[in-house]
Amino acid sequence: MPSQDTRFEDQLSILIVDDLPGQQVVLRTVLEAPDHDVITVSSGREALKAVLEQDFAVILLDVNMPHMDGFETASMLRSYRRTAATPIIFVTAYVDDAEMARGYSLGAVDYISSPVVPEILRAKVGVFVQMHRMNRELLARAVQREEVARAEARRAAADQARERADFLAHVSHVLTRSLDVEATVERILDTAVPALADVACVVLVADGESASRTAIRCAPAALGGATSPGVASVVPLDRFFELADRAMQAAERVICRDDTSGIFAPSASEDLAAPQLLKLEEVSFHSLLSGAQRKAALALGVISHDDSRQPAPVVTEFVSRASIALENAFLYSAVRDEDLRKNQFLAMLAHELRNPLAPIANAVSVMKAAPPGDAAVSAWAGEIIGTQIEHMVRIVDDLLDVSRIARNTVSLRREPTLLRTVVERAVETSRPHFAARSQIFQCELGARDVIVDGDVVRLTQIVANLLNNASKFTPPGGHISLATDFADGTVVMTVTDDGEGIDAHLMPHVFDLFAQGDSSLDRAQGGLGIGLTLARHLAELHGGSIQCWSAGRGHGARFIVELPARVASAKIAHVADVVPLHCKSAVRVLVVDDSVASAESLKLFLEMQGYEVRCAFDGAAALTLAHTFSPHVTLLDIGLPGMNGYEVAKAMRKDPVLTHCLLVALSGYGQEEDRRRSAAAGIDHHLTKPANLDSLIELIGRHAMLHDANKAMEGPQGA
Repeated sequence: MPSQDTRFEDQLSILIVDDLPGQQVVLRTVLEAPDHDVITVSSGREALKAVLEQDFAVILLDVNMPHMDGFETASMLRSYRRTAATPIIFVTAYVDDAEMARGYSLGAVDYISSPVVPEILRAKVGVFVQMHRMNRELLARAVQREEVARAEARRAAADQARERADFLAHVSHVLTRSLDVEATVERILDTAVPALADVACVVLVADGESASRTAIRCAPAALGGATSPGVASVVPLDRFFELADRAMQAAERVICRDDTSGIFAPSASEDLAAPQLLKLEEVSFHSLLSGAQRKAALALGVISHDDSRQPAPVVTEFVSRASIALENAFLYSAVRDEDLRKNQFLAMLAHELRNPLAPIANAVSVMKAAPPGDAAVSAWAGEIIGTQIEHMVRIVDDLLDVSRIARNTVSLRREPTLLRTVVERAVETSRPHFAARSQIFQCELGARDVIVDGDVVRLTQIVANLLNNASKFTPPGGHISLATDFADGTVVMTVTDDGEGIDAHLMPHVFDLFAQGDSSLDRAQGGLGIGLTLARHLAELHGGSIQCWSAGRGHGARFIVELPARVASAKIAHVADVVPLHCKSAVRVLVVDDSVASAESLKLFLEMQGYEVRCAFDGAAALTLAHTFSPHVTLLDIGLPGMNGYEVAKAMRKDPVLTHCLLVALSGYGQEEDRRRSAAAGIDHHLTKPANLDSLIELIGRHAMLHDANKAMEGPQGA
C-alpha cells in the first residue's frame, strides 16, 4: 500500500514502481529528501490506484514486471487525465533502441540503466521535481489572480447594483412626492434626462380630447451644446406621434434605430433659419398607460450609447415606476374631481330642497294669518303646498334611483309596451316644462306600432329625463324636438335642442354621476344633474344605449337612444285609464302609523272621500283594533315601535276575520329588499311615502269593487 506524508502543504511526492523489494529500497534511499516524499509500489495495478489518490511530481517505472509490464502501465497512466502530463522515467537493466523508442512513444521523458548511479538519478529526478514545484506555484498564482479578478468583478457589480438601486430609489422618492399629473410628468422627464437619455418626451391622450398633450426635456448635447445659437427647444414631429401611438395601442416597447432624424426637431428662434432635424442613434417608445379612457407613452432618445447610461433593465424598471406614479396621479385627480362633484351635488341638493320648503313655509304662514274659513286662501295654499311636495317627491325619487344605481339593484318589470305609449307619457310629463319656458316642442313619431319589451315606467323615465334636460338647457322660446325611427330590430329616439350645447372637454363626462356643466350660483335651471346618468343606466338595463353629440357651446345638443324593439304583430288597443265606481261608505280602512300627524292627516283625507277610517299608532293596538273593526283595507307603516309592520302583517294574515283584508304598506323604505320582505309577510302592495293619494284611492276602489263582486256571487249560493 502506498505511504503518504502530508505534514507540509508544499511537499511533493515521487512514485517508484518496481516488483523487486531490493530495487525499491535502493531507489528510495537515493531519492529520499526533506522536501519531497517517496512512495513505492510493487505492480502496475498498485501504481494506477496510487495515482488516483494523489498527484506525483515524477514516476519511476520498472520496465520488466510480471502481469503488467512498464509499457502497459505507462500506456494506462497516459490515458488518465490526472497523469497525462506526469513525467515518467523508465528504469531497466537492459535498453535497446526498439524498447527506447517504444518508451518515448508512450510519453517517457528519460531512461535510467540499472544499477543506477545515485548522483545521476538524483539530478534527473530533481529537475522534474523542481519543474513540478514551479508549475504548481504558477497554478497557485493563476488561481489567486483569478480570485482577485472575480472579487473585483463582484465588487464592481455590487457598486453598479448599488448605483442602480440608489437611482431607482431616487426615482421612487421623486415620483411619489406629488399626486399632481403635471408635476408627475415633469419629474418623470427630469429623472430620465440625462440618466437614461438625451431627449425624453411624454405624450398623453385622453378620451374626448381633440389633441394629445406632450411634454419634453432635452440635455444640452441634444441641442448641439449649451452654446448652440438660436435653438430654443426640441419639438416632436409627425413620426413621433405615429410611433408613440403604436406603442400605446400595443402596450409594449417600440424601438426605432432607422430614420430617427424625423422624430424630433429643434424649434428655432427667428434669427436661425431652417434648423436641421435632430439625429439620434436610437429612440425607444414605452407605454405608460393603455386604458380605454386614457393613454400615455414615454419616448427616450439617445445620441450615442455609452457607459454613463443606465442599462436596459433599469430603463424597464424606471418605466414601470413612472407608469405607476402617473396612474396614481390620474386616480387621485379622478377621486379629487369626484369629491368636488359630490360636494357641488350636496350643495345643489340643499338648494333644491330649500326651494320647495320656502313656499310651503310661506303658505303655512299665510294660512295662519288669514281669517278662519277663507276658502280662497286655503285653495291657494293647498295648490302651492301640493305643487312643492310633488317637486320634493321627485327629488327623493331621484336620490333613491342614484342609490340603486350605485348598488346595481335597479329592477325592471318587463312587459310588451307600445313605443307610442312611452312617448306620450314622457311628453305629457315634460309638457309643463316646455310651457313654463315658452319653448316650442315638436314630436315626430316615425315608429308608431313598435313594441319594446321593457318596464313602461322606466322607459318613460328615460325619454322624460332627456326632454327635461333639453328644456333645462334651452333658453325661453327655443326649439326642442323628439323623433323616432325603426330599422333592423332597433328603435331610435332622437331628442334635439338648440340650447346651450356642451363643451368638448365635458362631452366624455355628460353621463357621469354628479357631473354638471354649469354650477354657478345664478343658475336658473335647477335640478340635481343626475337625470342623464339615470337615463343611460336604464337604457343599458333594457339592452340599449344612449349617445350624445354637440357642436360646442351655444350650438345645441342631440341625444340618441337605441333600444331593441319589434313591430307589433297585431293592433294593440290603446287602453284608457279607468276610474272604478264603488260605494265608498261601505269600505272600512285601518291606518296604522306611529306618526300621529301622518295618521290623522291621512284619516281626514280618506274620510273626505267617504270611507270609514280608524287609526292605530303601534302594532299591538293595530291587531286589537283590526279584530273588532274588521277593515277591508289596512294602510300599514313598516317602521313601527315594538312590533314592526312585517310582524303585524303576518299576525293579521293568521286572523280568520281578516282573510280578505287588503294590506298596503306605506313606508319610507322603498328598496327592492323592502318590497320582497313585504311580499313575504303577506302584504299586497308596497307604496313609498309620500304616496300618490289618487293612486291610493284607485287601489282601494278596485279592492272594494272586487269585494262587492264576490259578495254578489255568494248571495245566490246562500239562498
